[in-house]
Amino acid sequence: MRAWMDRGVLRGRIHGRSLLVLVAVAALVSVAAVWQFGSLRDEHDPDLADPDTPGGPQFTAAAEATSESAAASAPESPESSPASTAAEPTSSAAAESSSASAADAGPRCTASLSLDEEWSSSISVAVSVANTGAEPIDGWEVLLALDGVEVTAAWGLEHLDGDRYGDIMFNAAIAPGESVEPSFSAAVEDGWTLPATVPCTPA
Repeated sequence: MRAWMDRGVLRGRIHGRSLLVLVAVAALVSVAAVWQFGSLRDEHDPDLADPDTPGGPQFTAAAEATSESAAASAPESPESSPASTAAEPTSSAAAESSSASAADAGPRCTASLSLDEEWSSSISVAVSVANTGAEPIDGWEVLLALDGVEVTAAWGLEHLDGDRYGDIMFNAAIAPGESVEPSFSAAVEDGWTLPATVPCTPA
């Protein structure tokens, strides 16, 4: 009888220990299942991943704000606008006008001819050399290339070369708006002509 009782107690102890082992195994299985479920959830939902891990989100709100600020401050590519294109002709016209004004303001002279005396084969001609610019002239030259007219003598004119005649010392300087009056005599041929003006160049 006692032997049967000892066997019952032994069996109870064995069953108790087995139950404890089963409970421990079940607890371990539950922990493993919970850990596995958490890992799967992190892989399928990047927003829930740890930002410190390599697989976590790579962009933060500060990084996005920096990118937007850099994009907003980036200079736009230069493109020619109609206004700037239209301004070019205006600038060119203004430059040409300024150049023309500067030329008008510089030294200028004109030389006009008038018949003083006429004989059968010769004439006497008065020349008026005027400063039509805005600056004083300190020397000038006229071109007396006249059809049928050959200069034989001159007063207030120095023969330079060919048909070129220039000033002499006392009439070289001409103030703006002023003029000098040299003259010359010439032999003429049939059909000669006397132009109203001849080329004049300030020295």
